[in-house]
Amino acid sequence: MTQVKNSYPEKPVVAFVSVPIPMDKINAIIAKSSATLEVKIAAQIIVRNETGNAHSIINGTNTSGTQADSGRWASLWDSKIVATCVKNEGMTGKQRRFVVFDKLETGIDFLINRIEAKGIYIGENVDSAYYVGKVNTPTQLAVAYWDEWVMGDKSTPSPQFVSDFLSMYNQAKKLFV
Repeated sequence: MTQVKNSYPEKPVVAFVSVPIPMDKINAIIAKSSATLEVKIAAQIIVRNETGNAHSIINGTNTSGTQADSGRWASLWDSKIVATCVKNEGMTGKQRRFVVFDKLETGIDFLINRIEAKGIYIGENVDSAYYVGKVNTPTQLAVAYWDEWVMGDKSTPSPQFVSDFLSMYNQAKKLFV
């Protein structure tokens, strides 16, 4: 195995395990969050996109593909990141290191925190390296997510990606009202 940078060398390295978790369980955790409705909707969509509809949660706790090879996260997460694991990244096939959280709820809390910090939800004005502008519509949200989370660049998502995202948005909107 190629040596993959580890931003958490003090944490144990564990084997990667793909864990399916029912979306109902994830939705219940998201619903309990104090986040706004639009943040909850964005969280649900991102979980679905990042995990194949929750069929592949990294070690049962990482619902957002949170990596551990590109720098440390805010120190408030240090005690909640309990290990790291290495797996091939879905889009690139490259080996990447991912965090393992102490529990599923922490992974979802982390996701919500990052959504709020990046402004990837309707009602936000994003001024980032990749997406700049208002996020007032589900289509704008799809593009912001694509630029800021999926690609890490300024590019145009395919019409199919946007269509799928809009479908998930409409489904998620009904879950958290």
